Amino acid sequence: MLIDLEGLKLGQLGNQRALQEIAELQESTRDVLKNLRQVLIDLRGQTALEEDFAEEVRRLLARFKANTQLKVEFAVSSSWPSKIRSQAALDLYRIIEEALTNVRLHSGAHSVEVVLGQAFDHQLSIEIKDDGRGTESVTGPRKPGMGLLGMRERALILGGRLELESDVGQGTTVRAILPHEQLI
Repeated sequence: MLIDLEGLKLGQLGNQRALQEIAELQESTRDVLKNLRQVLIDLRGQTALEEDFAEEVRRLLARFKANTQLKVEFAVSSSWPSKIRSQAALDLYRIIEEALTNVRLHSGAHSVEVVLGQAFDHQLSIEIKDDGRGTESVTGPRKPGMGLLGMRERALILGGRLELESDVGQGTTVRAILPHEQLI
């Protein structure tokens, strides 16, 4: 696409409006490629996370903070298990990763908070909360994106559910509620 746009650009010499639009398309294409490369790098990353899941999340958040310059807070409840099954850990990690990607791309947030905690008896929760622009409805007639569907599927695979709370100007909270016994 970039090469085709460059060829089109050469054919538009003298047409400033067309040149400006082509330059903007090229920049957008570069951004998409950069994001795609980062996703591919991230997907090739962790395969075994069961040993110290909280520490892996801490490292993920450190990279997120370095890349976005957002304020990042992280808390781990004393009830959070020290060891999680490998596949469950990977699914949880991907839920957090996708939620952070949504924060970076869509929220306009200044800060994000991630909490590994306990929801109810024998249930654990992962909560990712931002202070971004939020949205009117995350459950309305609008079709959910692939990232949200993926997070929901991963929570369901683990016997849990994914909840979203969002209000315009109040940010968004993504919460995965999961049965304790499915994780250890």
